[in-house]
Amino acid sequence: MMKLGCGTVLFRNFELERSLDAIRNIGFEYFETQAVGPWCPHVDVEKDDPENLVRLKDKFGFKGITGLWSLNGNILSNPNSVASGVRSIEWAAAAGIPVVHTGDGHKPEGLTEEDAYKVLTERMHILLEAAKKNNVILAIEPHGTFSLTVEGLKKIMKIGDASCLGINYDGCNVFRAGYVESGNGQSGWQSNATGSSETEVLAGIADRVVHCHAKDIDKQGNCVAVGDGIVNVKGCVELLKNSGYNGVVSVETEGGEDFTQVVELAKKSYHYLSEIIKN
Repeated sequence: MMKLGCGTVLFRNFELERSLDAIRNIGFEYFETQAVGPWCPHVDVEKDDPENLVRLKDKFGFKGITGLWSLNGNILSNPNSVASGVRSIEWAAAAGIPVVHTGDGHKPEGLTEEDAYKVLTERMHILLEAAKKNNVILAIEPHGTFSLTVEGLKKIMKIGDASCLGINYDGCNVFRAGYVESGNGQSGWQSNATGSSETEVLAGIADRVVHCHAKDIDKQGNCVAVGDGIVNVKGCVELLKNSGYNGVVSVETEGGEDFTQVVELAKKSYHYLSEIIKN
């Protein structure tokens, strides 16, 4: 059966222990976190001891940590993504985290798609070498020029084999063709033309999905509880279930300012997804 998890990014404005306590009390048995401060400063791979995160996992009774979003994860647009990506992979391995998320990023102006793909390939080869060495899977999230379409995701998957390269599927990113670029202490929205069908894209690459984000938005683009918005999260989860996927479906938002409201959103998402996964 698929696992149900929650990202600490929902609580990115609050300290990690308080966030994990709330996530576990809701009923989630798995969590993931990010190393993309200041956007989500819950993990600093340059300073933090990975064993401390493992201790927190055990303290709150979680069964596992499912993923870590890499520091400077925008491979195309940020040269620092390589060295910091390798560090994120090594840190994840030390913490027993099986998957490190990253994104292709937005193609720099003036670079052709052919040249951008060459840059992406060269940088990813270094990351994939580190992933193989550390027994971690590098997961590309739909988060850039290539990865928001089924054709682009398939092209990226050709860079490495399934033993070290997969997809962290986020149907919401595909649906709205937009994403946050974070790195070098800054973050901001980028856009990539019009969105695609989140289920049609998933159907084309489901065999390479190793982690899944469940994120929902309303018509104004604001994150809401999963099931309350306009993204076909249910269709994505059911498609994964039918494909034999037994990984995690992890609730994600872009964080909130009011702790109680974030807890309620996470709680509602938990109950909605639990029903889909069971039935």
